[in-house]
Formats: sequence, structure tokens, C-alpha cells
Amino acid sequence: MKLIAIDTSTENCSVALLNEARIAFRSEVAPQKHAEIVLEMLDTILKDNSLSKDDLDGLVLGIGPGSFTGVRIAASTVQGLALGLNLKVAKITSLEALAIEALSKASASYVVSSIDARMGEVYIAVYKVEGSSLSLMSEEKVLKPEEAVAFFKENVGDCEDVICAGSGVDILKKAGMNDYPKLADFPQAQFLLNKGAELFSLGKVVDPEEALPLYVRNEVTWKKVSEQ
Repeated sequence: MKLIAIDTSTENCSVALLNEARIAFRSEVAPQKHAEIVLEMLDTILKDNSLSKDDLDGLVLGIGPGSFTGVRIAASTVQGLALGLNLKVAKITSLEALAIEALSKASASYVVSSIDARMGEVYIAVYKVEGSSLSLMSEEKVLKPEEAVAFFKENVGDCEDVICAGSGVDILKKAGMNDYPKLADFPQAQFLLNKGAELFSLGKVVDPEEALPLYVRNEVTWKKVSEQ
């Protein structure tokens, strides 16, 4: 299976290719430049692997939450590609991408992923580790740091076997969360690929027009490419 994954939900812009069992990726911390570089990164990865867009079997979208502009760029890029190539899309949250990366580096009972949401808030998700899989403990939240720490404690209880990932972790630590190991800074597209391939094998994929961002903040609206 040949898949392309894209995540632009934070300052980091990343594109990754699953080419059968091999993974190739490009990643660049480039605030305000995602729209300029994401397709260039895609073209470079495909060229370096002697592939074209027509060789792809599907797309994987890091749906956020994160920067409103960033998640829109990834979603519109993936929607456009999927429509043009008649491909399905697997959707994975950027918080889960962080958790997958953290768990690839260390074992734990729980993984907490958090992204700085600006405006004095953080996005947060807590995952329970079940074998090699991650189980979301409660839906993703956007909370003030102190509320996020309380949410974290409600989900993990007294367990100290915890690892962390994301730009919001340092904010949580300042708000009273213990100094658990932080094993990733930004969501990276390469950590979307294996889960994306699993979703394709299970048929848990969507049509291009349903490849929508996850904002968490309710007041944000989004128009599908076909409606713009």
C-alpha cells in the first residue's frame, strides 16, 4: 500500500510516505509557511521515491486540533488531492500522532498529549496503553492549564507510569502536573502512517468531502472544498 500523510496543525509542517513497508518523510518547523511548502514537500518525497500522485492508494490526514490556519491547510490540501485522484482518506487526530510517537520511544501505562491552543488554553487528550494500542480515555478537550491538569488526574488517577508529548506539556507542568518524560514536541506525519494503513484495512476511511479538521473549539466553522 502506498499512502501519503500530511499534518500541518502546529508550527511544524510534515509530509510522509508509506511505500509498502518503507517510510519516507520530510518535516520543517516553518510558521506561516505551510501553504507555501506542503505541496513542494509532497512532490519531493514522491520524486525521491520514483512515484507519482497516481501511484497512491490513499491519504492520511492529521485533523488537528491545533492552529486554525494550519489544520485548514492540511484539510484543504488532502481534500483537493483526494478529489482529484479519487482516493479515500483516513483521519487521525494530531494528539494521537503525538501519543504514537511517544509510545514508540518508551513504554508507559498512559500517554498524555497536549498542544498549546493559545489564548491561555491547551488542547489535551489522555490515552491508556493497551498492549501496542492506544485507547482514548475521554474526548479531546480545550481547557485552561489548571483545568487540563485536573482532567489529566481524573483520567490516570494515582498512576505515575506516564509519558507526555506536545507543545502544551510544559504549560501543564507549570500548572502543577508532575514532570513526566516529554518525548515529542510536534505532531509528525510519519507517525500517522501505520495507524492510517490499519484504518484503510478496516475500511474506516472517508470520502474527500468528509476529510474535515477537528477544532474542539465549537465556534469555528469549516466549509468543504466543494462549498468554497
